[in-house]
Amino acid sequence: MRKVVILMSLVVAAVAQAATPSEGVPLKVRRGFFTETDIGVFFTLGGQSGYSNAQTYLQLGVGYDVTENIEFGAHFGIGANSQNCFAVTEPGDCVVRSGPKDVTAFPDNFTFTFLDATAAYLFKLADRFYISPRLVVGYTLLDPAPLQDANGDPVNSGLNVGGALGVEYATYMDHFTIGADASARIVLGPNIVAIAIFPRVKYTF
Repeated sequence: MRKVVILMSLVVAAVAQAATPSEGVPLKVRRGFFTETDIGVFFTLGGQSGYSNAQTYLQLGVGYDVTENIEFGAHFGIGANSQNCFAVTEPGDCVVRSGPKDVTAFPDNFTFTFLDATAAYLFKLADRFYISPRLVVGYTLLDPAPLQDANGDPVNSGLNVGGALGVEYATYMDHFTIGADASARIVLGPNIVAIAIFPRVKYTF
């Protein structure tokens, strides 16, 4: 019995020592190089239907905290437009008619691939809790092309610009930050507005 008490005392002491910051210094929010994985929902605004059906959105990113408040990143994201036509349409059809017999069909389901750079400023609201407005700029690939330009050529890519508003919390699990973002981007050229809402899980090295 005495050996059990001694063993339990040693375990409790070890746990207490691990939970207590060395020299009484509190655990600081880790800043520097990070990666993140985000999975949420995606939809578009505009088009024949006004908005698309919600689809899964996946985003992977890397970045660097320049200071405690300034963050830069590079992100790769994939989303899909579902059941919403952006071509010049006839009622009920996703087609462009150039003449009585010259009709070009376009899809009302297509994929977005985003290659973006981001810049964020983290406003501290409370201990370990931040609100983070973010600027987004990059390039978007559309597959298949959802419409054509004035010359009749398919539009399958374009620059995108936009922004996001998010919150994040630096957990007491060292390296891990969790949060959520809502972003809006417009793909220039086809002028398609893309909305993504997703939780964030960030790992800082």
